[in-house]
Amino acid sequence: MKSKTQDALKKLFPRFKKKTIKPKDDLVKKAILDSMDLVTLVTMLSKKYEFDIDKYQKKHKNFTIDNLDSFLN
Repeated sequence: MKSKTQDALKKLFPRFKKKTIKPKDDLVKKAILDSMDLVTLVTMLSKKYEFDIDKYQKKHKNFTIDNLDSFLN
């Protein structure tokens, strides 16, 4: 199954086209994304997939590709 989050990261941030991010890596704690990058990602997911950050944060405590993808599906 194709990862919506991985696709979004590669589209928004060209530096991820050649970089591998593990699905369980915390995007914030591992400093993969800074705060502005996270806002950009959440904004894009909100527009494209009707992502609701409030509902996400009630269910998940961190931002991993696995958590984001499971929430989007």
